[in-house]
Amino acid sequence: MKTFLSRKSFLFILLMLPFLFFVTCKKGEKIEIRTEEGVIVVINPKEPAPPRGLPTALSIKEDLVLGARAESEESMLAMPVAVDADASGNIYVLDRKAAQIKVFDPQGKFIRAIGRQGQGPGEFQGPLYFQITSGNNIVVTDVALRRVSLLGLDGQLFRNLSAGKMWMLTQAKMDDSGNIVGSHTVMDQEPRTELVRFNAELEPLHTIASVPIARNQVFNPYFPRIIFDLTPEGNVVWGITTEYEFRVVNREGKTVKRIVKKYEPEILTKADRDKRAKELWGEEGPSADMKVEWPEHFPPVQDFILDDRGWLFVRPFVKERQAQGVLYDVFDAEARYVARVLLPAVARRIKAGKLYTIEEDAEGLLQVKRYSMEWK
Repeated sequence: MKTFLSRKSFLFILLMLPFLFFVTCKKGEKIEIRTEEGVIVVINPKEPAPPRGLPTALSIKEDLVLGARAESEESMLAMPVAVDADASGNIYVLDRKAAQIKVFDPQGKFIRAIGRQGQGPGEFQGPLYFQITSGNNIVVTDVALRRVSLLGLDGQLFRNLSAGKMWMLTQAKMDDSGNIVGSHTVMDQEPRTELVRFNAELEPLHTIASVPIARNQVFNPYFPRIIFDLTPEGNVVWGITTEYEFRVVNREGKTVKRIVKKYEPEILTKADRDKRAKELWGEEGPSADMKVEWPEHFPPVQDFILDDRGWLFVRPFVKERQAQGVLYDVFDAEARYVARVLLPAVARRIKAGKLYTIEEDAEGLLQVKRYSMEWK
């Protein structure tokens, strides 16, 4: 009898182990929210911990494709680099090769082209990024001309702003007060990237962040990059790729929130270093006078994007490629880690329940895709 009971107890415990483990994990996966020196700090666990009842399963369906195989030459996309949509669902695509923004209606019908190749008013030379503001204006960042252009949705030019001596101002984003936020590279004795809030004339108001990118004759193949976006309220959310932490800065330049996520770092092996070195310098490798400083781990974050609800979609560094898409960590408007989802490609814009991407087709031609998004 004693043997039977002990064996029965053993089997019961064995069967309960998965449940006990699950409960223990769940208890350890709570989101911690505290205040440090007036700053709200949200510390998220490694796994999603959504509040009860929040839909966290994402359904995605492709509903529109724009690309090189268009009905007319003017509607073709040769080199799309950025995409956005207005409140009516019209789609705006920046075609870098054509140096134009091409506009399509919600059904994909070509409406008009904004801009052309050149250096004059309303013309572009090397546009890399654009944004449709909450005030229904278009802000275009032209790296070649070191210029930021402000236009109406109809393409009418309001004004050009010179970036002056700023180098690599690649993404200028305007808030609802007309101030502009952008990052640029400073090349002096201490090379660095600075994230700055400017006024409407592109004059600096305050520096939000300054991150060193190199030392003399020392190169880090995974040097920290500043990544940022604007919330619907005009706050700046920013971080650097070497940390899984984001800071929310208000209009006055004060940090009001920190968003932290625990993670398991991906080890950078010798094979990984050799592969990266070949990508950067080919078979010859770096020059003899360059010292390469390799980190021990891959950076935890590649980039992120905010949707129009203030939800944060973070693309973490994942060593193993996903066959069916790109992994994203999703944080709700309260900065809680609520889901890990698989998107079909890198997210370029998320607005009004629509995901916009730029993808290659089977022949390597670039196309813009729109997907409907439904949380269940």
